[in-house]
Amino acid sequence: MSLVDVHRHIEAHRDDDLELLKKLVAQPSVSARNMGVRECTELLRSLLTELGCDTVAICPTDGQPIVFAERKSKKAGAKTILFYGHYDTQPPDPVEEWITPPFEPTVRDGRLYGLGAADNKGQFLAHLLAVRSWLATEDDVPVNVKFILDGEEESGSPNMRAFVETHKDMLMADLVYNSDGPMNAGDFPEIKLGFRGDLSMEFELTTATHQNHSKTGQLIPNPAIELCQLVASMIDRDGHVLIDGFYDDELPPTAYERELMDGYAFEPKTLARVYGVKKLLKTAKEAYYTQLMFRPTFTINGMSSGYCGPGHKTCVPRSALMKLDVRLVKNMDPEKVLEKIPRHAAAFDPEIVVRAGKAMYPSKSDAEQPLCQAAIAAARSVYPNAVVHPSSGGSNPDYVWTGIMKMPSVTVPYGNADQTNHSPNENLRLDCFHKGIHVSAAVIGRIGEI
Repeated sequence: MSLVDVHRHIEAHRDDDLELLKKLVAQPSVSARNMGVRECTELLRSLLTELGCDTVAICPTDGQPIVFAERKSKKAGAKTILFYGHYDTQPPDPVEEWITPPFEPTVRDGRLYGLGAADNKGQFLAHLLAVRSWLATEDDVPVNVKFILDGEEESGSPNMRAFVETHKDMLMADLVYNSDGPMNAGDFPEIKLGFRGDLSMEFELTTATHQNHSKTGQLIPNPAIELCQLVASMIDRDGHVLIDGFYDDELPPTAYERELMDGYAFEPKTLARVYGVKKLLKTAKEAYYTQLMFRPTFTINGMSSGYCGPGHKTCVPRSALMKLDVRLVKNMDPEKVLEKIPRHAAAFDPEIVVRAGKAMYPSKSDAEQPLCQAAIAAARSVYPNAVVHPSSGGSNPDYVWTGIMKMPSVTVPYGNADQTNHSPNENLRLDCFHKGIHVSAAVIGRIGEI
């Protein structure tokens, strides 16, 4: 089989591929509002059937449906790739800030503008079109291919775990491959082999039936001060978390992962400008990337108490509310962390109410695993400067593959850095879209050789 011929076919069908992307973006699929979702699944069923998949199914969940498809290889003993993506989008608001309507895909200056163009329709469509080019040139795919398209990713994929647990045989593969998010500002992908988990919580303390005059300061409890003191007992000025057992399950980077970090660019002043701060708290490269990928976080997301309007009101608040989240690294269990934090809060003040929100497990794949290395090599055949991140600083439901299914998972973003996803005028650069198809075709070819 000739990967060269596959790449030629991709180049010869750039215009056709753009029209197909326009068709997909023009179909609304806003999961939070149930806007156009069912119609989008039918469009995907049609596309996957035309592609030549052996099986195409719209699978119901307790929320939005999941689209599954499969195309088997004629090759005996072929490996299996599961391509994950999501067809749902965020709401288009504020609509008035769109230069052209969000569901009227428009090409301007080498970019396709439209809701979902980059997040994630253009990126998962690249996988479908890569398979099409293999079939068109070779009448086969050198691997078994499975597609799973999530309809609730923009809502945190609340039903994905249950779906995976009840469809393990159907979803079994040798490698999970995902393309989502933007590339970095240097216009090359940061290949991710894992994601931090996430645990959201809130503390609330009520100390009186009503607000009191501030003359009672230090005579009656102040819930805002108490919650501030609670946080001070949980984390020090250097960012070290003081909760008993918080770091017990943390895993340090391997020698290979440290080698990968050595090759990263690091410009703390530039990063500070990107974040809009005066300086980073970690100004050494190893310390910065170790914290970003291998260490958990403890972050206060918001606080509210007392009077925060114009002018001044001399009062002691009756209650205070604080929201926080913890980003978890590989080997950390959100359920265990959820035991440690309330225990600490109760020891500080048993009147503090602790409420847990959503929890997402961390994920991690072995960067040295042969299938991961093949996917990395494929991405670098198109983007020679692509770098490998053992873990992303953010979160993603990738743990369903690495944790529940015990399958390695690789994420290679295809979108341009300035795609403005989740915002008006979302766009996908056409060169990034077409290069993404080439990367997916190369991944199929490389895995097919193993």
